[in-house]
Amino acid sequence: MDPVLNPFKPGAGLRPPILAGRDSLFADFDVVRRKIAELGEGDRSWILTGLRGVGKTVLLGELQRIALNEGWIVAKFEVRREHSFAEELATALFSSLRTARRQDKEGKLHNALRVFKSFTLSMNLGVFAFEAELEPAAGYAASGRLSTDLTDLLVELGEATRSVGIGVLILVDELQEAEGSEMAALSTAMHQINQTSPVLPVFLVGAGLPSLPSQLASANSYAERLYQFRTLSVLVDEDARAALVQPVIERDVSWDEDALRIALDAATGYPYFLQEVGKAVWNNARGPVFTVEDAEYGTDDARREVNAGLYQSRWDRATPAQKDLLRALAQEGGGEGVAVRQLASAMGKSSASALSVPRDELIKKGLVYAPERGVLAFTVPGFHDFILRQD
Repeated sequence: MDPVLNPFKPGAGLRPPILAGRDSLFADFDVVRRKIAELGEGDRSWILTGLRGVGKTVLLGELQRIALNEGWIVAKFEVRREHSFAEELATALFSSLRTARRQDKEGKLHNALRVFKSFTLSMNLGVFAFEAELEPAAGYAASGRLSTDLTDLLVELGEATRSVGIGVLILVDELQEAEGSEMAALSTAMHQINQTSPVLPVFLVGAGLPSLPSQLASANSYAERLYQFRTLSVLVDEDARAALVQPVIERDVSWDEDALRIALDAATGYPYFLQEVGKAVWNNARGPVFTVEDAEYGTDDARREVNAGLYQSRWDRATPAQKDLLRALAQEGGGEGVAVRQLASAMGKSSASALSVPRDELIKKGLVYAPERGVLAFTVPGFHDFILRQD
């Protein structure tokens, strides 16, 4: 089969040919979109959680596309440890605000731009090149405290966009990497948005690992009531089947049922694996009907690709002490979370505290996370199988 026509797209953030299994999420976002467009009223924000490769980043990108088509102000960014939350947010907002400024013939966004300028000055974020005569808004977003100034900024943006019939969408990827104070500031601002009547049209979608809800709750006691929490997991068989079948039908290609079953069993419903398997089977196939032989060769190639690209790189980043902990987690958990005290016992350590250093280092490297206090789990499905095959 011609690889140029291959519809499957494995890779971080790459949009697959169809977003199988996510229809309910898009239907719910359409309700949010319509409330903002028709009533000028916002809704309770979302937190999307899931392991690596279940499609969180892809979904943020799709929500961004929808909102931009509506003419909204959209800020999409990824939290990075080496950059401040305020800096990333302001940089992402600036581009969208500049576009909105050009379309704002009546000047209804003018005061929001002034508050944005106050925010950037207060947070010492450098120069954002609006026109020189734009003055910061006196008394707004000027305290130097992120929670206060972010609240001022988002409230003013909400009021301004309501006046022109659009909304604000803030999309934050890898939110679990934010500092506790940054999470607290974000929740404080969104809490204030929720208290306006009617609710201002500012909508947040944060995405992160399954530990994110507990991190948000630790930062703000009301976070568990502030957001709608949505878990993204592996696809059920029907949706996984659609992810493999529908893209090839559009190329006048089909699957033998037995071949499809081999591919589905290999991918186990994991969205990233489905794309790797689909791509590899296509590239191995000799005709427009995928056979059992095509599926067997393709799934073997996909496993090698995943091992080399997804797993091996993570394994190579671990020190010997960290690898010992990863092995214990793979042996004891079989892909599920394990209590640190159980890992310590299995490794012959005197107490769980003896693992605190490699545990914290592995969390910082993004190889494991804490689904609950005192428990560790892998961030990537299937990593435990790879580790158990290592010497």
